[in-house]
Amino acid sequence: MYKTIGRSRGLFLFMSAASFVSTMSSIPTTLAFVPSTVSSSRAFRATTLQQRQSTSSSLKMAVSSGFGISTAESTKEAVAQAVQAASSSLGDNSDAISMAFVSFTVSRDANEVQNEFLNALPDGVPIHGITSSGALLTSTDGPVGGAVGCLLLKSDDVNAFATSYDAESAEVAVLKLKEKMSGSSAALPQAILMGATPGAEEGILEEISKNFPGVPVYGGTAADDALAGDWKILSDEGTSGTGISLVGIGPSVQFGASMLGPYTETSNTATATKTDGRRVFEINGKAASDWVYEWLGDDVKDEYTAGGLILPQTAQKPVGIKKPSGEFVTNHLAALGGDDEKFVDFFAPIPEGAELIIMDSGDGPSTGYATALSDAYDVANAKCASPSAGMLVFCGGMAIAVGDNLGKGLSSDGFRSKVQGLPMLGMTCFGEQAYLEGQKENVQRNLSVGMILFG
Repeated sequence: MYKTIGRSRGLFLFMSAASFVSTMSSIPTTLAFVPSTVSSSRAFRATTLQQRQSTSSSLKMAVSSGFGISTAESTKEAVAQAVQAASSSLGDNSDAISMAFVSFTVSRDANEVQNEFLNALPDGVPIHGITSSGALLTSTDGPVGGAVGCLLLKSDDVNAFATSYDAESAEVAVLKLKEKMSGSSAALPQAILMGATPGAEEGILEEISKNFPGVPVYGGTAADDALAGDWKILSDEGTSGTGISLVGIGPSVQFGASMLGPYTETSNTATATKTDGRRVFEINGKAASDWVYEWLGDDVKDEYTAGGLILPQTAQKPVGIKKPSGEFVTNHLAALGGDDEKFVDFFAPIPEGAELIIMDSGDGPSTGYATALSDAYDVANAKCASPSAGMLVFCGGMAIAVGDNLGKGLSSDGFRSKVQGLPMLGMTCFGEQAYLEGQKENVQRNLSVGMILFG
């Protein structure tokens, strides 16, 4: 019997239920990002200085916002503090919240977190949330371990946001969103934000494409601290380790988004000659793991022989696929099958016949990807000139690559000066979803950093 976590074949899907549990439970937490120093429990960060109003055009309505974060040991207290901090920035609008984006680490029980948000927020507030690996990300305190955070948005347009959720079915979640939006002036959203769990992303993107053709999708995949399958999707309707949460962004919202793979291509290339979803059996016509071993050598010797995850060894070495538009989709090479089955697994689908290009991370890891963070903001800001709120999506693989330098990137002058005073919820994810504007295609990708802005 096999334990299936999604539609895509690949990582997590080749193990029996027993070996999945034993293998994943043995993975050290160093494979996921956990801050070397975890913030102690403290009172919420006041965000009255973190509110910026956008100047709306005649077609747009300004979104007001507030952000709160807490590391209080009690989840009840932490959620209450985060909501109080975010609500204080909304002032008189705090009793009419349009949307709540939330995130937390898996050190907390997801059902308890959801219940406390339902208690702390006004009745009927839609919630969209995912778990973050190890920490939430801020520009003021850097990575904040064990935290609960929320970004609250308020718009005068009742059609500004529409949400849907299902515990396991992408089709059901997408059709729910379509039904909610069909009777409004925002029947076709300008974008969809997506929360998913590892392995299910391509199926969700396919369902969205069928029902919302041409609509850009952005999002992050729920994560945990040790690849143990503890990730969760959270909404006002429930929580699930296989869930799907979607947010349709109405046309009245000033909106901008980005997702960047901050790498340059090298001359090291190969061809994926036999693939099935995320699993690659042959590269350049020979066993895929042989090619990987020739490339990475002794760094993956044990996994080459016995099979296993190689995420740390490949976190600074993305494998890129270049689209006809010239845009790159970056992929994280995740696991080797071992002597018996010489396949390799990725965290994103690899088309058969695709050219695989090894990418160079440059000084990204040593600087905490400071330039990439700044650039991600600039790309989103070009479409949302006067943002009042933001969400940062940072790949868990990039967090592995930077280690303790992540705080350096978040606090860099180039990034901090741009987001100073902006209510921002930052998450570390196990996959990223984005729209390629040149290719006009929504894709699952890895080792990326993105910014989502509302105005």
